Amino acid sequence: MPPITARRTALTPVAAVLLAIAGFVAGLDARGGSALDWLVFGVIALAALALAGLSLAQAREAAIRALALRRVRTELHELLTASGSARESQRLLIEHAQRVLPGAGAAVLAVGDDGAGLEPVLSEVVDRTPLAAINTVGVGPRSCLAIRLGRSWDRRPGEHALLECEICGTIPATVACDPLTVGAEVIGSVLVAHDGEIAAAERSALTEASGRAAPTLAGQREVARSEERALSDPLTGLPNRRAADETLRRMVAHAGRSLSPLGVILIDLDRFRVLNDLHGSSHGDKALAAVGRLLASSVRASDFAARFGGEEFLLVLPDTDRSGCLEVAEKLRRLIERTPLVHTGPITASLGVACLPDDAVDPERLLREADRALYMAKTRGRNRVHAAGHAPGPDDVSEA
Repeated sequence: MPPITARRTALTPVAAVLLAIAGFVAGLDARGGSALDWLVFGVIALAALALAGLSLAQAREAAIRALALRRVRTELHELLTASGSARESQRLLIEHAQRVLPGAGAAVLAVGDDGAGLEPVLSEVVDRTPLAAINTVGVGPRSCLAIRLGRSWDRRPGEHALLECEICGTIPATVACDPLTVGAEVIGSVLVAHDGEIAAAERSALTEASGRAAPTLAGQREVARSEERALSDPLTGLPNRRAADETLRRMVAHAGRSLSPLGVILIDLDRFRVLNDLHGSSHGDKALAAVGRLLASSVRASDFAARFGGEEFLLVLPDTDRSGCLEVAEKLRRLIERTPLVHTGPITASLGVACLPDDAVDPERLLREADRALYMAKTRGRNRVHAAGHAPGPDDVSEA
């Protein structure tokens, strides 16, 4: 249904009334007039009736459209209340905008957690809408004028502003962008591009939806941040023990279903308590942070690295057999050995390796076998790698 303009709807009844008055006056004259007078009267009366009918049709059309907008608004409110994540709420906003303006393209531009990045979430049909011309390369919060100004930003084709929006300035369509504001903070914006004019009722519906969704999105973002903090170690930036236990169970289950090997490496920094006692806990923290960075940058994207507790780290290597695990472990041992700390010199680590299905078939047993192997590496001199169920030979021992 095309948008209804308020001016057209308001003027049509006025024109109908004026024609009706003119027809009534002409009719009075025609009572004693000629056939031509009666003809004029009839034409004017028919025109008045036609305009009155058109006015009623337009009023009915506007009422139906207003009812549809209210229904869409109510549905959005209910679904936002039940939404389980920020991504789901963003998709609801996009779908709402496309129902308000059929044929339009919509996007949610979310400010990143660091406050410097901008994460665009586009409609699935964006390539078939005017929003296909959106610029999402190298954009930040200040790239969006609605976010920068903290107010709605509209632009029609052919208009030239003093400062063009870096994101929607090249879109050859009518653009409406509303900030997502919570208190004094702008957490993003909702951008809509439409080939036609956007009527006042539809524009108001878009703005209202953004205002209604902003507190929900802000709350969901905080929940996601809290969950992430609960699953990560603040010192190293790696996942913590809780995340490691969950991930290990999942990866062991997958390895069992796919009948593929899985390797586990436990890493423990050598003489860590001595380091803390001699140089202070700050040096111990530096050692942990350095090893955390080393692990994060050295493993494959499919691997999992976590701080397992204290001075201990865990690596889980999918599709990796015993020889592959030993190779990775030895590489990491050498890298750690080459990581010097100011005033304390190099640090070393002992590593225990266990593999599925050779050493265990469940996560608990796999960890116990890796821990036993780590204990053997410690008792045999530290700064070395030892594999579960495997007596160390000359090639398995790496001295500091």
